[in-house]
This record gives sequence, structure tokens and C-alpha cells, in this order.
Amino acid sequence: MGVDLKLLPLLSPGTWAAHDGIGLERRDEFWPKIEALEQAEIPEPLRCYHARTSDDAEGYGRLEKTPFGTRLTWTTAARLMTLASEHEVKDNWKNRAAWAYLAQMPPEHPIVLYWH
Repeated sequence: MGVDLKLLPLLSPGTWAAHDGIGLERRDEFWPKIEALEQAEIPEPLRCYHARTSDDAEGYGRLEKTPFGTRLTWTTAARLMTLASEHEVKDNWKNRAAWAYLAQMPPEHPIVLYWH
């Protein structure tokens, strides 16, 4: 079993809610490059669809930690864009599409990293 990453752009800076999720192709060799980017812990729970409901299913609610028990972190579109020329982005359509999406965002737009 591997680790997956979904990028969760905030609805707007300062509003800790995310409705969009950008799934990345599983590329274990790419994860350390993303983890090396400057990041910060989220300052409050994120309102999104990946929370656990009362019956322990995935659903809309407040999320603070990954399924691995670590607090969610965030970075910016600009920091993620520094990886646009990496092999793991360029060699498959799914990651190219994710970086095309990021390229259209304001550079300082917050993106929550949801490792699952």
C-alpha cells in the first residue's frame, strides 16, 4: 500500500475551507520533493469533504489531521510551481494537468497537502 497526495486549494486565502481536490498520480519518488517545500501547519481545522462523519465514513466536516495522524500542512501555488519541470510532473498527464491548474492560480494562493 502506498501513500497518495491530494492538493486542496482554499476557497479563498484566510478561509480554511476547500471544495476542490486535485489528485496527483502516485509517485513515491516525487513525495520527498514536495515534502521539502516550505510548509506550515493549518491554523484551524479545514472544512472539506475528507473529514470523518459520525459513522466513520468520509464526508463533509472539519479535518485537522491526515489518516496517518499528522496535522495537515499547507504551502502556496508558487512553491508547488517550482516543481513544474520535474520528471514526475512532466511524464504523465494527471500531474501535468494538476500543474496546469496551479499555474492559473494566484502565486500566493494557499494549497493544503492532504496525504492519505
